[in-house]
Amino acid sequence: MTPLPWRRRKRPAGTGTETGTPAEPRAEADPHAPATDVAAPVDGPRRVEVRGGMGAGGDIEGNAIGDGSTVHRITDSRGVTIGDNNTVYQHFHGEAYAPLARKLISFTDLIADKTAGFVGRRFALDAIDRFITAHRSGYFVIEGEPGVGKTALLAHLVAERGYPHHFVVGALGVNRAEQFLESVSAQVIAAFRLDRPSLLPVEAARDGVFLSGLLTEAARSVSGPVVVTVDALDEVWDSGDPRANLLYLPTRLPDGVFFVVSTRPRDHADLRLHVESREFFLLDAGSAANLADVAEYLEVFAARPVMRALLAAQRIPTAEFVETLLGKAEGNFMYLHHVLPAIEDGRLGASGLGDLPQGLQAYYESHWRHMRGTDSELWFAYREPVIVFLAAAREPVRPAHLASWTGLPTGRVQDALRAWREFVHVQDGRYRIYHASFRDFLQAKDEIGDISLMDANRRIAADLKRLLFGDGLP
Repeated sequence: MTPLPWRRRKRPAGTGTETGTPAEPRAEADPHAPATDVAAPVDGPRRVEVRGGMGAGGDIEGNAIGDGSTVHRITDSRGVTIGDNNTVYQHFHGEAYAPLARKLISFTDLIADKTAGFVGRRFALDAIDRFITAHRSGYFVIEGEPGVGKTALLAHLVAERGYPHHFVVGALGVNRAEQFLESVSAQVIAAFRLDRPSLLPVEAARDGVFLSGLLTEAARSVSGPVVVTVDALDEVWDSGDPRANLLYLPTRLPDGVFFVVSTRPRDHADLRLHVESREFFLLDAGSAANLADVAEYLEVFAARPVMRALLAAQRIPTAEFVETLLGKAEGNFMYLHHVLPAIEDGRLGASGLGDLPQGLQAYYESHWRHMRGTDSELWFAYREPVIVFLAAAREPVRPAHLASWTGLPTGRVQDALRAWREFVHVQDGRYRIYHASFRDFLQAKDEIGDISLMDANRRIAADLKRLLFGDGLP
């Protein structure tokens, strides 16, 4: 694993962990230099193994192994096991910090998914580094349309630099302030070896005060910057004080502390991020730098053995393939995520690259029409109801839930999910819409009356009420 981008600094004599003036950042320190002297885990070189499965609120299991050390299986707040060599999570594998994993939300799978095949983004990474170098503290706000690569960029930062992080994923139900506050607080305590109890206090999830205190302590303990990343502020479920920042993000950050956050473009006055220092960076799909990254991604894909053979059989030069797809994608990586595998599998492009849909929404529409036109009986009876109810669900659901809501046999639901496999994500037997852009597409279908998400929501609510209270209530 790439070492964490900070160096531990000794506290001046007499300085406590919660009081005193924040230390000045040292200008000569390289903010991204390898952390060759990060403190060793407090429990020594213990080996950690993980085990899959869902649990209830985080746990630790220890078993003796042959060399006398202990094997810890640590789960996060959702019962998902966390590994010992991924990003900031490695710091939870010490007895002093392992209990904090009960409040951690691990994003190992998401990070691996979003960084697979990652290319370029030097222009964006350089902009982040310049901001950190030029400012004492502040928020770097990355704006971009769905599919342009905001999440992949932040996942790359986390994977390479080990920053504490949080990904807001509305479809997973990971979109509330208390989830962010507890998970990031746990990460900051463990990563910076802060002298705190092994369990978070209840006030940690109440507002941003507790996290602000931790960030101040963390900034004092290292010579480099303290950086936290937060993805998708636009997906935050907000039911709190309209005067407060989204996720209760601190208004003022201590010297040496930075947040790198992302959101869809919006009027800056409407973004609930009232802070002392912030800078906006547009990840523009049509910019020369972004298009260069898309071209590089296409060149790498075209070099795959299957694609080389396919292009050779169709007598399509690599340069023509790259140029054509570059124009069709309109700078959107999510378009390529869908279209390139379909080309490689022979499901698209057989009649010529020029016939490919223009842009992501056009691709969704063409796929929608194809599925609807192939077998209208299957469409109206099974495929459309399943995807509509999946879009209406606010969290990942099992096929049995969809069967209950739609009134369809579970086998038919599973058949429909297989038909929609390109647009859904499955983990631990639970399904959700893969990307917000497809949810936007379905929302547009709802607005023009092609589908009814409201009817699906009513059915889900009625089913939940029946489960909670039985059939006796109206």
